[in-house]
Amino acid sequence: MDIEKLKHTLFNVNHLCSHIELSRSEMKKINENKYHHIYLDVNRLLDIYICSLIDEFIVFEKFVNNEDNFYLSDTHYVLTPLFDYIKKFDSLRIKRNKILGHLNRDRKKAFAPWWKELEGKRFATTSEEKSMIFSTIKCIHEIFRKRFSKELDEVLHEYDLEIDEYEKYIMTVQNVDTYSDISPIIIEVQKRMLESDFTFTIMNKK
Repeated sequence: MDIEKLKHTLFNVNHLCSHIELSRSEMKKINENKYHHIYLDVNRLLDIYICSLIDEFIVFEKFVNNEDNFYLSDTHYVLTPLFDYIKKFDSLRIKRNKILGHLNRDRKKAFAPWWKELEGKRFATTSEEKSMIFSTIKCIHEIFRKRFSKELDEVLHEYDLEIDEYEKYIMTVQNVDTYSDISPIIIEVQKRMLESDFTFTIMNKK
């Protein structure tokens, strides 16, 4: 078995499921009416995560098919109905692509408004359906964690060390003088606006 490929999937699945579960839990603390845009954007981010989770299962599926391993095959066999249930909500992929990833654009960059693309697609229309999607994701997470606990612990330890090193590096990067960095850009844009007879300007101290 190619342990490294398995660990890559485990790392991604754990990351995605953990963030989905934590965000879903903390969203319940948000007053939707008071913080509508935050609530909406977190929901949209969850749609992206769920689509990424589906994509990761496709990677896992290809990996399993290339391995002659009953333990992997059995895991895939058990997980498949859970992913099939999530994929029933085919609006997720459209929302990810047409609203979040490439707003109102298709693969050829032609205008493809999301409200037309979503016609006939299935949504989670009740709180019960939404809860069931997230409960399904928790089950997926639990299966991966319990079936591959040793491998997951190993890859988390390994990558946590690498991430710590990266974060230390980021802290050593010299800060940029923001005003000096952007000032020539603003001056150039203002000049072009004046040349093009714009009736307004930007970032004018006056």
